Amino acid sequence: MDEEIIQSLDFEKVFDSFKVVESFGDGWNKCEYNGKVFLCYSGERVNVYEKILKIKIFPEILSSFGNNIVCKFYQDKRLNLPLAPELSLLLIKDICEASIFLENHGYMFKEINVDDIVKSESGFKFSKIPTIMSFSDFEFTNKAYEREDYTIKLLGSLLYELLSAISIKNGFDVKLISRYDIPGIPQFLSLALPGSRAKISLKDAFNMLNQICSTIEVRRCKYNIGSASTIGLNVSRSINEDSFGYAQMYFYNHFGKHNVLKACIADGMGGMEAGEIASKAAVDAFLTERFELIDDEEHIANQTIELAWKANRAVLESLNGKHGGCTFSGIFIYDDKLFIAHVGDTRIYLYKDKKFERLTNDHSLVETLILGGIMTREEALNSPDRNKLLRSMGFIIDKQENYIEGLFQKFEKYFIQLTKGDLILMVSDGVWGELPDDEMFSVVNSLSNRPDDLVSELISIALKRGAPDNATAVAIYKEF
Repeated sequence: MDEEIIQSLDFEKVFDSFKVVESFGDGWNKCEYNGKVFLCYSGERVNVYEKILKIKIFPEILSSFGNNIVCKFYQDKRLNLPLAPELSLLLIKDICEASIFLENHGYMFKEINVDDIVKSESGFKFSKIPTIMSFSDFEFTNKAYEREDYTIKLLGSLLYELLSAISIKNGFDVKLISRYDIPGIPQFLSLALPGSRAKISLKDAFNMLNQICSTIEVRRCKYNIGSASTIGLNVSRSINEDSFGYAQMYFYNHFGKHNVLKACIADGMGGMEAGEIASKAAVDAFLTERFELIDDEEHIANQTIELAWKANRAVLESLNGKHGGCTFSGIFIYDDKLFIAHVGDTRIYLYKDKKFERLTNDHSLVETLILGGIMTREEALNSPDRNKLLRSMGFIIDKQENYIEGLFQKFEKYFIQLTKGDLILMVSDGVWGELPDDEMFSVVNSLSNRPDDLVSELISIALKRGAPDNATAVAIYKEF
């Protein structure tokens, strides 16, 4: 949704032109205007909803006038169940906090549908307003006590459904309570599931959930990194036009603390006057440009590609009219998920379960001929066209779809799940040009858990074979 267009709208003036697309009941409708979608309310409870919609899990109010409210409609992806325990706890904590707010204003949730919750860039949000009732509408006789217990059991039922992907209406498996290794989950479920005789206040429940969430550490990930580069032995190459770099950091968002790792390699175009300038600019930009991180795999995959486009812009700016460019391969690891961005003939390999696979296709003339069945890989090794590239950074200004590739173009998935013992290897053509994939696999297989030794061995072999080109290797090993 274009925020500038929305901010410029006079909602009171155009509200009569809103078209109801879907009715949710209780005065709430999904409406469309000029190609934009909104969540709208019309009724006598405007003052009530104006208070309730201040809670962060509810949709953001865009405008309120007369008996009408216009809210942002969240079209983000619905939750995929079962939800990770860490995210499930954060969501239940948000709903518990909202329940306390409602209680303080004389209201409570009647029911909450998991299908009406989405993950947005600002956290969990209701895409529809759950059914809310006043205390006077609540029918239990002992209102001061049973009312709160009703909400606690609602929270317990929701947590069970988030963790198991099974509605509590179908009964529940008591064994699930002790299935998770996060301290606090079994204890909370034992108190909050329907049938429990235990009594706990909403404030105590919130404090308990807050305590559990505060003890959840970043998903245990440790990556060891090795890197090496050489100018090579070609007397005509006086500078190393390869560049590489990596950065590890912790990232905090609404969904917790995350381990983030970025790494990339770029090969300046040989024979051009500013190849080393181009490769350095690409690496620096990829590692330092701002990254809009949302806990969604498709979004992160697209943002990784966007980072590479920012690197391309940095290359163009750095050249300042000089003749130059570079190939580029970059990775983004979010906790234990691998995303890539690639253009040219630097390469990314993955060593996983004793198998060695190239994740990237070379954007070169010979690779195109190989994929088209016109040339074999053996023939390509001695082809006079082996260094002719079809794509690189620094040659186009405007974005072109699929010009920079991620995993989806080759594997039809946005990320690869990494596990203990996996290794990502990035190399320039100065390495893979001297070591065929089967020979590289042999080296990787023997040294995968020693990334420093691995890259040193790859560079050493390239040097022993004459190293006619700059050669660079970066290896990232997942220790746990």
